[in-house]
Amino acid sequence: MNLFRSEEHARRWPAFQSRAEEGFITLAELAGFFGTETRRHMLDADYLSTWYPRRAAERRAYLEQIGKSRPFWLGTPDPEVPR
Repeated sequence: MNLFRSEEHARRWPAFQSRAEEGFITLAELAGFFGTETRRHMLDADYLSTWYPRRAAERRAYLEQIGKSRPFWLGTPDPEVPR
């Protein structure tokens, strides 16, 4: 992961690749991603049985809510990129 002060700064980085733009996320969006309900219960005694099974659906819903629904964010294979 690389941290930049702005998207423009990232684009000026010599090693920048245009297809990496879909990986941009604001600090507020990132805080929201790590502030979901299941994350707030990680230290609960029943986390694995009660909260962990809900985590993937909750993360996917949050990512879709902020417009990050491409394969890069959802952890699914990208048909556009040969492996």
